[in-house]
Amino acid sequence: MNKKSVSSGVVVLILVLGITAGYVLGFLTSGRPIVLQAGDYRLLDELKAVLQERYYTDLPSDKELLYGSAKGLTAALGDPWTEYLTPEEISLLQSDLEGTYTGIGVVISKTGDQIVIQTVFPNTPAAKAGLKAGDIITAVDGKTVEQVSVDVVSSMVRGKAGTSVVVEVLRDGQTLSFTLKREEVSIPAVTESKMVTPTVGYIRLMQFYDNRASSEFRSALVQLKGEGMTSLIIDLRDNPGGMLEEARRIVGYFAPGQVVVYEKDKQETKPLKAPGGSKLFSGNVVIWVNGGSASASEIVAGALRDLIGAQLLGEKTFGKGEIQTIEPLSEGAVKVTIAEYLTPNKTALNKVGLSPDVQVTATDDAKLLEATLKTLK
Repeated sequence: MNKKSVSSGVVVLILVLGITAGYVLGFLTSGRPIVLQAGDYRLLDELKAVLQERYYTDLPSDKELLYGSAKGLTAALGDPWTEYLTPEEISLLQSDLEGTYTGIGVVISKTGDQIVIQTVFPNTPAAKAGLKAGDIITAVDGKTVEQVSVDVVSSMVRGKAGTSVVVEVLRDGQTLSFTLKREEVSIPAVTESKMVTPTVGYIRLMQFYDNRASSEFRSALVQLKGEGMTSLIIDLRDNPGGMLEEARRIVGYFAPGQVVVYEKDKQETKPLKAPGGSKLFSGNVVIWVNGGSASASEIVAGALRDLIGAQLLGEKTFGKGEIQTIEPLSEGAVKVTIAEYLTPNKTALNKVGLSPDVQVTATDDAKLLEATLKTLK
């Protein structure tokens, strides 16, 4: 698997896993390997021996125990976004980044200890069944998801096309149960593109899918320009992020060759620029955001505000100000935070978010449009 840079709030160390006489683990910090001695694994050997002797039923396979040990190592960092990914979970993540998979058609995130549905995509099993953004998933097929990672819950919900899954959610204090039939789901990055007035265009960007988001956005932008658009609304509400390169390309349509974001790691702060070329749009830009606008969404919103004076309307964004890369291992991979990101004006966003220029209830499209048209006058 090739390394990919993603912007989805992940912090993890690079792990090097191997097996020699039981367990051999090492990890890299600052590029220097730290090798643990055989005696350092006495605790693991003792624990495994006790479990083999006393656990009331059969233990998982050695492979599953190894994966569990790797997950425990990353969990010890105390960061909910930090985790080792098994080969199966990597496959699921790749599907997420590409926007094509077999499942029910939702985006989930972890808020505190709760698994929350962040987005329900139209014309999917979830939308047809009546699941809603904000629903808290409590169980899948009768199994509780308390203290379970987002990736594990995602794998529980997915399966072969045509099979059923039962999802229990908490909504307004009431527990609801939904039985859904899994389908092949291919989610467009741009889910809506239209003229809302004779001169104001609107583009809804749902996620920064790999190799698709920027091309779909460009097509919509060019089409709306041809229909007479002089001002643009970019709707990033509930967009959880995705590929950093896609975000850079989209900013480049408005500010080619300019700094999109600064990467700040332990050693330096370096700029990442948009691709060069011709500017595709020079009119006014308004961006709709809310608490579900995260990561790559915040990169685009922050960059366009700093670079071209775009106005942000809605509610404060999530505040995922970290950039990650996926580091492949001999088995599975780890998601690695390589840096904190700053806007072109070097504003930090992590755990802070972007405050809108105009505060509007983000669920009310009519009020957002009304406030937008006032802003554009």
